[in-house]
Amino acid sequence: MTGIRKLWKLFLYAGVDKEEYDKLYPVICEENKELLIVFSQLAAVMFFLLFIASMLSKGFVTDNSMTYLTFGIWMLIILFCSNCILPKYPSLIMLHVYIFEIMLYVFGTHISMLHAEKPAVSAIVFLFVTSLLFYDRPARLTALIVSYVAAFCWIVVHFKAPDAVESDVWNMITFGIVAVATTVFIMSIKIRALEQSRQIEYMSKIDLLTGVNNRNLYESRLPEYPKRCSSRLACVYADVNGLHEMNNRDGHDAGDRMLREVAAAIRQSFGPEHTYRIGGDEFVAFRVDGQPEKLSHDIDQLKRGLHDKGYHVSIGTALREKAQGEIDMYEIVNEAEVNMFADKRDFYRRSENDRRSR
Repeated sequence: MTGIRKLWKLFLYAGVDKEEYDKLYPVICEENKELLIVFSQLAAVMFFLLFIASMLSKGFVTDNSMTYLTFGIWMLIILFCSNCILPKYPSLIMLHVYIFEIMLYVFGTHISMLHAEKPAVSAIVFLFVTSLLFYDRPARLTALIVSYVAAFCWIVVHFKAPDAVESDVWNMITFGIVAVATTVFIMSIKIRALEQSRQIEYMSKIDLLTGVNNRNLYESRLPEYPKRCSSRLACVYADVNGLHEMNNRDGHDAGDRMLREVAAAIRQSFGPEHTYRIGGDEFVAFRVDGQPEKLSHDIDQLKRGLHDKGYHVSIGTALREKAQGEIDMYEIVNEAEVNMFADKRDFYRRSENDRRSR
């Protein structure tokens, strides 16, 4: 039974879990968009070169000229859509991928029918190659292959020379089965490789303990923030109080739990995109074009919520108006850090929080 489940998962989601495939789907669509641009360019060049050659060379059958021209124009249309429409409407990417694949299948069938007395070599070549060009679930690609095989066999039976019908039908069915098996196997390799690549990228950007953005992503994004805001930018610098003492008193598991709770609270207040863990117990968050009153209110709420859980953070802020000139990111972060240290001194100045009383 386990083997059947594995085969079913391989067929449906290329061997990965459905949840993992759903997370991968935006990456798959983006990869397919880039591949669609490349392949539609190559196909357009190929068809137009074949068109020119068929017009100039006696070695080409000139009856194919209009076929090459028509499909070359279709490839240019797909290329235009890939560059100008799909970036705005990513939900249409897979539709364009299948239009591209169907166009190649139609071309292979048309070329085979132009030479009705010969075996359908072109159709079989496109049957094998087309399904391997992009990323998708093997189940959907299998449905496309089966549909193509069925349509091709119907066309052959009704329109091709009787002497070639039987061999073409059996060849298409046989190679169709092989194409399905090959597609399932190759697609599982491609999807797994994409999954591993996504995991490596995730680990390079996300702090694994807390789930917020790590210092690598912080440093790479820092210079971009002046361009992201139109009116003002706020920097929030937070430092967890008592982490060292908690580690010594309750163990590192308790300290890790505190860091996760603090990170989750900061992320909820300032959003996952703008929250970073930049050190052991230090976090930086940004708010783009927010109101100063809302910032003060959210920080008070953040501190109160963590205090109710038994945790304390020192927080410093810095605000820059874009109208006052270019925003120096290192300056605004340093100012927020200085204000954080002032808040921390005030926290430990109170006798109940004095480190020496612990």
